[in-house]
Amino acid sequence: MKIFLRSYILFCWAGAIFILIAWPMPEYEGTVTTYYDKAAHAFLFGVLAGLIFFLLLEFRRIKIFFAWLLSFLLSAAYSAFCEYVQAFVPGRDVAGYDWLAGVFGSFVALAIVYGNKKRKKT
Repeated sequence: MKIFLRSYILFCWAGAIFILIAWPMPEYEGTVTTYYDKAAHAFLFGVLAGLIFFLLLEFRRIKIFFAWLLSFLLSAAYSAFCEYVQAFVPGRDVAGYDWLAGVFGSFVALAIVYGNKKRKKT
């Protein structure tokens, strides 16, 4: 039951990210550089990476480092996919800095979670 609940929360969060990222914004024309959206990307994909990590830890055979690595790679790949989708959405554009913000957020969130998990284990 715990795996089902964690999976449900993970898929709901991934869906919410996709809706937020793929929402058309026709009022914007061209590239608009803001910094708060970088923080939003870092938060969204950091939480996603944490949710993936905790879901993977429910499977007893998976080592903590492998769960960390897989969580990071899946979150970074989903961030790249969302940036790719934005190329086809009106008022949105593909920005490498948005992808980097997502990767950075994933890394920071997983570093915090991994550190706490290792400290509790010892």
